[in-house]
Amino acid sequence: MEDGHDRRLRLAGYAFAIGSAVHLVDHLRRGQGSVADELYWAGNLALVMQVVVITLIVARHRVAAVAALAAGFPLAVGFLSAHWLPTWSALSDPVWEIDSLPAFSYAASSLEVLGALAVGLAGLAVVRARGLASFARPRREAVGTRLGR
Repeated sequence: MEDGHDRRLRLAGYAFAIGSAVHLVDHLRRGQGSVADELYWAGNLALVMQVVVITLIVARHRVAAVAALAAGFPLAVGFLSAHWLPTWSALSDPVWEIDSLPAFSYAASSLEVLGALAVGLAGLAVVRARGLASFARPRREAVGTRLGR
């Protein structure tokens, strides 16, 4: 049965999926050459993490909250660093330097950052409510112990 924490995690997962999709569309719209190769590959790695976390959440997998907690905050920091700081490395793509439809890029980046934060916070709430140990796989009983042998 789903409780309030599970419901918030699921809603955060959907919000993150929407933010991720909008941000992906923005990058596709701008073209692969609009970012450095380093940021392109870091972004693809982040996208794989996003897909895994969102899938776990939507599938209501037992470890979804732990995955959300583990990935949500680092992804948000990465997105903020890439898009909301002045150019600091090849991993930079400041939104204010985007010439084509800058308002869309601002919205896309903001949605993705907020989605990642929402997933991280929702995952944290579930883990705090249940305790980290509750996500471990239950131990299998030894053969024969079920029958009292």
